[in-house]
Amino acid sequence: MNRREMLGWLASAAATAGVGATVGVPAVAGEPGLFGHGRGFAKGADVSTLLELEANGAKFYEHGVPLDCLFILKSHGVDSIRIKVWNDPGNPNFFPADQSPAAGYNNAEHVRVLARRAAALGMRVLIDFHYSDWWADPGKQYPPHDWAGKDIEQTCALLSDYTSKVLTMLKRDGVHPEWVQVGNEITGGMLWPLGKYDQWDNLAQLLKAGHDAVKSVDERIKVMLHLDSGGNNATSRWWFDSAVQRGVTFDVIGLSYYPQWQGSLSDLQNNANDMATRYDKDVMVVETAYPWTTSDGDSEPNSMTNTGSTTFPQTPAGQAQFIGAVTDIVKAIPGGHGKGVFWWEPEWIPTPNVGWKVGAGDQWDNNTLFDFHGNALTSLDAFRKR
Repeated sequence: MNRREMLGWLASAAATAGVGATVGVPAVAGEPGLFGHGRGFAKGADVSTLLELEANGAKFYEHGVPLDCLFILKSHGVDSIRIKVWNDPGNPNFFPADQSPAAGYNNAEHVRVLARRAAALGMRVLIDFHYSDWWADPGKQYPPHDWAGKDIEQTCALLSDYTSKVLTMLKRDGVHPEWVQVGNEITGGMLWPLGKYDQWDNLAQLLKAGHDAVKSVDERIKVMLHLDSGGNNATSRWWFDSAVQRGVTFDVIGLSYYPQWQGSLSDLQNNANDMATRYDKDVMVVETAYPWTTSDGDSEPNSMTNTGSTTFPQTPAGQAQFIGAVTDIVKAIPGGHGKGVFWWEPEWIPTPNVGWKVGAGDQWDNNTLFDFHGNALTSLDAFRKR
């Protein structure tokens, strides 16, 4: 809808819902999630923290009207949602009290709820298996507590069973993910120490087990392998050469690109182009972000404090320029292999009790696509325009 139509809809919805109410969004007719398969360039957002934010009082607004965050994103052109899966977060028998709330956000059941909401809006779904009870990233790839101490054969079996069970649960709900990540930012391997980067034969077995489990549920799902080396071609080549040499199969290369950590836009362009041509695979930037402000919305220091060699202003207008630049790079990947860009956690606004760990604040509030009070920023329009 155009802006005039959207404003009219918002006014009508607000009047129906009542002052201060959050407007609900009806489900789209048809089989949720299925129609995403085979569509074009994905304009995405990872909103894995949304349920926890909402449970702790976060609200989101379009021109002063409270609305479902997913609907706001969709109305601005975001058509795909990425959701991370943790195995058993918040279990008090295994977790330090400050790691993850007892509610278990990002476990399979929470993923199920959020995926249903996204699919009901006609949004495409990317499922991101961390294969951990908490954050898995370049600095830590700890196995779930229930998998600790198992050998490679046992771990492959556990990984396969868990992957297929989560995806089967979604399938029974009518949610059909278009992409599935086997691991998150696994440049250094996964499920340490068994599948660390210096144990490549083990790592290859784990990746094969994940691939086969995904395809056993739905062969149409595209299996993605995700590295944090968006601008590092030498590391990317070493990693994917090592995987291919060991017979690892996959459909999509996923990259993280944050200019503070992963080089210049030219570095991203050179690496993405090389990945697509060297391996004849589709490429997506599945994590990226850029600051809209140099201010801090809470007492927790911001994690992104500079933008490397990127010189766009740290304003909503600068964010829009950045979105455009990254999108143009991915769309221009040779052979039509550039398939999408996902903004990481655009909804993570300052909210009491919701931080990177329990008791901590929000390190990400200057990289969202909403201001500190939940109002949609003008940078969101960049998705509609690309």
